[in-house]
Parts: sequence; C-alpha cells; structure tokens
Amino acid sequence: MSQSSIDSGPGARTIRRWFRRATLALAALVVWAGPAPATPDDAPSSPANQPQAATPIVPASRAARNVAILTVKGPITAVTTRSLERRIEAAERGGADAIVFDIDTPGGEVGAVLQICSRIKRSSVSRTVAWINPTAYSGGAIIALACDAIVVAPQATFGDAAPIAINPFTGITPLPETERQKMLAPLMAELVDSARTNGYDEMAVQALVTLGVELWLVRDKTTGQMYFIGPAEYRRVFRAEPPRGRPTVVAGGAPDRDQTAIESLEEAGPHEGSESPTAFRSAAPALDPAAAQAVTELLDLKGSVRRRPEFTEAEAGRYELLEYVTDGRTILTLKEAEMKRLGFADPNVTIKNDDELKAYFGATNLRRLNQSWSEDLVEFMTQGLSGLVVRGLLIVVFLMALFIEMSVPGVTLPGVIAILALAGLVVPPMLIGAATWWSAAMVVLGVALILLEIFIIPGFGLPGIAGLLMLFGGLVGTFADAGELFPGAGSGRGTDLAWAMSIVLLSIFVAGAGMYLFSRYTNKFPIAGRLVLASRASADDDASDSLLMAMSPASGVKGAPVSVGAVGTATTTLRPSGTAEFGDKLVDVVSEFGFIEAGQRVRVTSVTEYRVGVEAVRGEGGGASGAAAGKQA
Repeated sequence: MSQSSIDSGPGARTIRRWFRRATLALAALVVWAGPAPATPDDAPSSPANQPQAATPIVPASRAARNVAILTVKGPITAVTTRSLERRIEAAERGGADAIVFDIDTPGGEVGAVLQICSRIKRSSVSRTVAWINPTAYSGGAIIALACDAIVVAPQATFGDAAPIAINPFTGITPLPETERQKMLAPLMAELVDSARTNGYDEMAVQALVTLGVELWLVRDKTTGQMYFIGPAEYRRVFRAEPPRGRPTVVAGGAPDRDQTAIESLEEAGPHEGSESPTAFRSAAPALDPAAAQAVTELLDLKGSVRRRPEFTEAEAGRYELLEYVTDGRTILTLKEAEMKRLGFADPNVTIKNDDELKAYFGATNLRRLNQSWSEDLVEFMTQGLSGLVVRGLLIVVFLMALFIEMSVPGVTLPGVIAILALAGLVVPPMLIGAATWWSAAMVVLGVALILLEIFIIPGFGLPGIAGLLMLFGGLVGTFADAGELFPGAGSGRGTDLAWAMSIVLLSIFVAGAGMYLFSRYTNKFPIAGRLVLASRASADDDASDSLLMAMSPASGVKGAPVSVGAVGTATTTLRPSGTAEFGDKLVDVVSEFGFIEAGQRVRVTSVTEYRVGVEAVRGEGGGASGAAAGKQA
C-alpha cells in the first residue's frame, strides 16, 4: 500500500487527529509541571494572580487604596459636627488614604459648619473629596469647598449659602442687617480661605453668600487658566465697558432686586483691600466695610495667602472673555453642568454610586462610616422642633414625678422617673457640647434647696426662692448657651436663649396644671388613690386597712388618723421622712426640724392632704412610755 493511500484514507485522518491531541496534551503537561511565571509580587501562582481585565489608569494625584465615605445627610447641627469629628478620627486611625464626604443637605447652623470645615482642613488624611449627591445647599456648599476636590452625582445642585435665620415654628425669617453682616464675616473668610487653599476663584465663592457680586468669566490666553472678574477689573483689562446681556447662571436662592438697588451697589464699588498678600478683596459692594475688615483680620490669622493675579491695565489683551456669569441679582446656585464648566467640580466624571467612586480612586477598599443610631437619637432629642418638644415633655415629666415623690414618700418609682427624665434633659446636650455640668448641678442643687425649705425649714424663705431660681436656670441651661460671650461680638445665641426660657416656662405651667389635677383628683387614679387616705374613714375599718391608709400622708384634718398636737413615737429614724406610732395607728410622717432618732417622742405640728409634719418632744424619753403617751393622745 502506498503512502498516498495512507494519507488519503479514513484511517490516516483518524491517526492524525489522535496524534495532534496527544501532542497538545503533552505540551500542556509540560507547561503545568514547569516553573510558574513570576508575578509582580513574586507570589506563587494562584487565581488571584491570574491576568485580570484591564482597569482604567488613575492619576497619581487622586489614587487611593483605602477610601472612607462619611455621609453628611439632612440639616447640619452640633450633632453632625461631633459625629463627623468622631468619624474623621476613625478614618485617620484606620489608615484611610482618602476621605469622601457624601453630601446631601439643605445646610444648617453656621457654627457647626465652620467647625466641620476647620476639622476637614486639619485632617491628616492626604486627600479629601466632596461628593455632592445630589444637593449641597448653604452649609453643605461651604463644607464641599473646604475639601481638596469636588465630584458630582447626576442632577447635582450646589450653592445658595447666604446666612438666614430659621424659626422652628415659622420657618425662614429675615435677618437684621447688622446681624447679617456679623455672620457674613466668618463665612466669607472661610470661603476665601478654601478658595485660596484648594484652587477655586476667591471672587466666585463670594457670590455664594451675598448679593451684588457681578462676574464675568475670562481665560488667560497663555496659560489657559480661567478667572472670574468684576466690573472694575473688566474695564482695566479690556479697556471697555463690560457687556451685559443675559447671564449664563440665572437661578438663585434669593429673590431678584430692582435695578435701582443693583446700580446703587455698582456705584458704591467693592472694597479692594490693602496690598497685603493675605488681604481680602471684596467683590460684593453690599458687604459692610467693617465686615470686610473683619474678613481680612480672620484671613491674617489663618495665614491665607492670595493666589489670584492682579488685573491691571498693563495686562490688556492677555485675557479673552468666555461668558457673563451672573448679574448679582441672585445668590449663586449651580447645577451639575455649570459646576463642571465653571471649575467647581471635576469636569471629567459624574459619579452615580459607590462602585464608580471606587473606580475613580482606583481603590482596593471602600468603607462607609455613617452617623450612629445613638447620634441620631441625640439629634432627635436636642435639635430642631423635635428637640424643643422632647425636652419640654421631659421637663413636665421631671417636675410631675418629683412632685408625686414628695407627695407620696416611699413609693420610689416617681423618684426613679424624675432621675431618668433629668438625665434625658442633661446628658444628650452634654454629649454635643450644648450644655455643661453646671446645668445639671444647678437643677440638683435647686431641688435640694426646695426640699430643705419644705422638710427642714418651714415657711417660704430664702432657700425656697434660691432653689426655684436655680432650678429654672439649670433647666434653661440644658437648652442653650448663655448668649454672646462679649457684647456685640460673635453671632450670639440670644434667640436660642429666648426659646429656651419660653419652653421652660411653658413646661412649668403644664407641670403645674398636672400637679393641681393630681392633688385634686388623686383618689381617682388607679394606683395613687390607694396610697392616699380617702376623705372619710369608716368605723369598721380593720387593722390592715388602717395600716394601708397610714402608709401615706393624711388627706386632710377631716378623717385623718391623727390631728395636730397628737403625741406619738418615731418607729424609724426620720431623715426627714419615716413612720411614727400614734396609739394603734402607724402613720407616715415628715420631720419639720432636722433628723429624729427612732424611739424619740414626736408631736404632730401639721396635717395636710399629703403629709403629716412632726417635731421632736424635747426633754422626754422614748420607748414604751412614749408609746403609751401616744395611745393616751
């Protein structure tokens, strides 16, 4: 048989297929048994070291292996500040290479916002990024600018950071001009410092907090750098009147003002400042000169150096006009595309979720650090309308429980409730620095003086008055600070103090009404009615009924087991309350003057609906003779 027939026959084809399979199997065996190719880390070959799909190249300036995401959701309060400080410290200790602030907020308290900004700038983490997801209004915008960079979610909104006052019941209320100027100074200083530190235009950030900032966007033809300039700077570098048509940014948080007001601001002109490298140059004619000077002083303290070039007539022709940004009629508020176009956010990315955020950093580990449930609880109990309502109710519960404990001694449950209510009033504010130990101390000392007045020193004198004042002051102290530290300086907390006093007074009134109803209808309450004597005792009451009735204060002279002048024997030490035996009756009594030892003879000095007051019978012994004398009485 010839070779050609072998090659062309069916058997030959079968042999060739099996030969190829054997060769491939042998080659695979050799490769498997041979040395594995070296990995980048010189690690043994494993599934983790097998070639993976290509990943995008991340610039070194934003690359981070471990990324912590800190949420900033809802109104910004003192609780938000403490929570973020705790979470930033946790991220620093945990080895985070970048911190992302996931922001969705309408804004919040000025003091809280400024504290958060300061803490962000002091962070030891190499990179901080604000993720506007999707809104950063007011304080949220200020916090975002304090970060090294800003990225946005789809439909993000940013801006409108003008200071306002919010009444918990009526909403936004207008600020007096003097107070508005005082609040503008620290806000403006914070924004300008953030702009100088993180590469934003310090003229543009001023339009976020005040009206009257009219801006054009220009570009340096040589470097390609963009800047925002005002009318005076435009005239110098273009040697012409600035064109005014429809600005590209027309939405804003403040209402339009009439053209006359805008023109008057233009005539006033902005405050140029001095030639100091830290000096503040205002783009807002509406900013008071004193406030502008305060901004300069604050920037001097921060050591914030101006990086913006001088726009002089000598630079005519260097810049080209890009757009007319804002006419100053509204507070600057920007959407996603405007933030990217005007240089406030990374123009190349829109981040929708955590996975895209992880890819943005090229991160290996991503961890969210949210506000804890305990911080949420503290916020509910101390902030906003809910805080006012909760603390008002706690005051009512505290005063009512304290009253019942003093009226029905020995029950203890009302006393426990009073202690818990006081803890609810004092502890949560102390956790966020809104109250200090002195408020709790004043409440406790006030209650002690009132008890001293009731049980030790009869009548209503200095201890009682001092106790009431200290109780009131301590309760107010759980709500708010005492106001401005120095007259005319700082933002002040006078409004908070007024609200605190109003809520405390209202709560005292409600508690007083509750005390009256309790004392008037005690016998109708399911439990308390059994602890207080009825107005009339039947003649055939057995010994157990008499003992039950005697375990609480007498309900008045009529039907009471004892009367004024009766003499008996203390069966327990009166410190100042305890029991005494009068004949065959055991009665709860309260010492009117100091402590009385067990076995000491006592005399009834007063009988009211809730208490039997006694005094020691001096110069006479106790024991059996005392008991006998009690029976004779």
